[in-house]
Amino acid sequence: MTIARNDGRPVAGPCRSRMLAGMTAPRTSRSLSLTDMGLLLFLGAVWGGAFLFFRVAAPEVGAIWTAEIRLAIGATVLLAFAGRRALAVVRTRFRDFLIVGATFSALPFSLLAFASLTLPAGFGALLNASTPLFTALLGVAFLSQSLSPRMIGGLAAGVVAVFVLVGWSPMEPGPGLFSAVVAALGAATSYAFAGTYVRRRLHDVGGLELGTGQLAFGAVVLLPFAIASGAPGMPSPAGVASLLGVGVISTALAWPIFFRVLSRTTPTVASTVTFIVPAFAILWGGLFLAEPVGPELVAGFGLILVSLALVLGLRLPTPAFAARWRTRPAAAAA
Repeated sequence: MTIARNDGRPVAGPCRSRMLAGMTAPRTSRSLSLTDMGLLLFLGAVWGGAFLFFRVAAPEVGAIWTAEIRLAIGATVLLAFAGRRALAVVRTRFRDFLIVGATFSALPFSLLAFASLTLPAGFGALLNASTPLFTALLGVAFLSQSLSPRMIGGLAAGVVAVFVLVGWSPMEPGPGLFSAVVAALGAATSYAFAGTYVRRRLHDVGGLELGTGQLAFGAVVLLPFAIASGAPGMPSPAGVASLLGVGVISTALAWPIFFRVLSRTTPTVASTVTFIVPAFAILWGGLFLAEPVGPELVAGFGLILVSLALVLGLRLPTPAFAARWRTRPAAAAA
């Protein structure tokens, strides 16, 4: 491909590379707007609830069947709203949707459901908060993103948080705990790969269509594995409510919103929603399952907050900023 200047002369070398990159790379914003931050907080609440729903449903139905039912419910709801539009997009991007369906839903949902058989809701959510660590590394490797010293410090704090959680946990060490932790970290890695892949290959697809396609493909991919695992267990009324909650609220409602934020920011910034999820997972687990909040959760969550502030570049208001805010007109403040 030859690129010419306005005067007709061809462009070569680094200039040509930069122009080609500008023509193919999606435009993103590395900072969060107030709207996007509000959406991330909402996602943190409903995805924190997903760990609660998993803790109730997975022991009754089975881990893989819980993930499959979640996908089937979420896909059915979204197909009712955007089935025709999603089908038009999927026809031309079949392989991309197959990969995203497997890595953004089928695999991580199954791994998190399996981990929830052993780990409390807050513990599993805090391990899943390692997603931005893997996302940032993949962004550097495949999206030509750079890591500032501040972001490196934030990611390092996230790594320390994982070690604090695992090393300070009151649960009995053993193969069960080890496999659950590996499953939770495996889900985080899968999310990181999927978020990077979506930002690179499906950035031009709308959030509703993308959420519909990836959930439908995820349900299809996971169904043979669910059947091979045996018949699902019979859920209690609480189990049925949990399956409906995780399928409708934590999946059908949440994923199009997440893809909207992902399309407006970067994979690393969007994935920091996993830093917000643990707060709500700990809250919901304490309120509804009476799960204890031990010192390892407090210390791990504190490190997660430090990591969030560094990765997102959040700063505390200075006295001068506070004074300016107090003197702003009421209409502007509103």
